[in-house]
Amino acid sequence: MKFLFSLLLSILFAALGAATQAQTFAKAGAGPVVTTPQVRAELVAHAPDGITPGKPLWVGLKIEHQPHWHTYWKNPGDSGLPTTLTWTLPSGVTAGAIAWPTPSRLPIGPLMNYGYEGTLLLPVALAVPAGFDAATIKLKLDAEWLVCKEVCIPESGSFTLELPTAASTATHAALFDKARSASPRVLDKAEATAELKDGSLLVKVAGLPAAWAGKKLDFFPETAGVLQNAAPNNGQWQGAVWTTSVPLDPQRSEGPATLPVVLSAAGESAGALVAVKVSTPWPAVAQAAPAPLPSLGDATIITPAAA
Repeated sequence: MKFLFSLLLSILFAALGAATQAQTFAKAGAGPVVTTPQVRAELVAHAPDGITPGKPLWVGLKIEHQPHWHTYWKNPGDSGLPTTLTWTLPSGVTAGAIAWPTPSRLPIGPLMNYGYEGTLLLPVALAVPAGFDAATIKLKLDAEWLVCKEVCIPESGSFTLELPTAASTATHAALFDKARSASPRVLDKAEATAELKDGSLLVKVAGLPAAWAGKKLDFFPETAGVLQNAAPNNGQWQGAVWTTSVPLDPQRSEGPATLPVVLSAAGESAGALVAVKVSTPWPAVAQAAPAPLPSLGDATIITPAAA
């Protein structure tokens, strides 16, 4: 239900644009770059020592957004959809999950979304099996993303890239270094607990970086459909312990015993990934009736043209 509601909101935003925009897409299999009026997307790789069987090969989708346009994090927030990557790889080569960089808060009216503006890299580690002896490695990526400003436009592209296994591929080294530095860190000494009280989740986190003490922290739950994303940020420091109270989503669809959360401090590129352990039982999830489809009247839904 939460997913459907978010999707309907995204379609509604597109409908309110009231004008169809022409999209320019590269043909499937034509190369590593896809360009639209909103983004330039490119399949890139980083293998400074060549491709070594048994060692990960880092690849990623680079998205350059036009000013004020954005795409979404793994939990998009109140509306939107995360970017998805579907790989076609040589036999034995497998792709890991996206190493999502720390997102930003993107307020849109009464809603709060999580995502990215500017230049973004979504890195993925490919596992190359021992015994892989081809002279090149051929990669194909089918990607889908939702890009938004005052309107939301679903876009997609097919990318191909062929890399030599014995030669260095380091053209985008700085881009991968930046993405690595923006990846949330796992803090071994952090302890995060929470309890439910009066319709809110009361969170306490100890063991955060000492340099964060006293700073405002942003709170990004990785699991969608649990908390109110647009609730005011009331986080406070009590000595070395950071606390916050976040209201539950009225349409809550999940009640996890452990809630993975990314915390981000002002002025820091990388957040911290903590596992919040919920010590009290979750209230029962209400069985909501199916939501009626919104009436869009004569508005035009913006959709991408065929490739």
